[in-house]
Amino acid sequence: MTVCECGTELVPSTGKGRPPTFCSNACKQRAYRARKSNPIPALMTERHSWARHITKRPVTPGGSPASSTDASTWSSFTDVQSGAGNGFGIMLGSGLGCYDFDHCLDGDTLSPRIERAVSAIPERVVWVERSLGGDGLHVFVEAPEQKGYRRNGIEFYSRERFIAVTADRFNL
Repeated sequence: MTVCECGTELVPSTGKGRPPTFCSNACKQRAYRARKSNPIPALMTERHSWARHITKRPVTPGGSPASSTDASTWSSFTDVQSGAGNGFGIMLGSGLGCYDFDHCLDGDTLSPRIERAVSAIPERVVWVERSLGGDGLHVFVEAPEQKGYRRNGIEFYSRERFIAVTADRFNL
């Protein structure tokens, strides 16, 4: 059973075509407004694993150092919307991983090599955004915790790592 934006359970369609996603136009509009005001998916924003950052170094909203291995230094997404530093980011782990592709974008065009690499990602993609430099890509995925790696300009991490988040969505 699927649940729409307003919490109503949707009955699966018995006819042909796509199953319904919303129970009404008002529900559809509510979902649109929620996406527009905060495009980052709830799977990420509902986690208590956020921090502010000063040039990619994690800090608490109050300015104290934050650690990717010490959950007592992490905050909610709401709490990191303001405070010390010049942005915010998320700690990886507990089912959240990230592929980090450096210098792979030319404007809105993805290099063919990276396009193949992204299409071969085996995990479920949660969110894709431009990196802080604007010419890289972060692909957040659902992933078990494992050792990270860096190969051929592609990095992957799924534990004990802080990633600065830009909220600059990139559509693949």
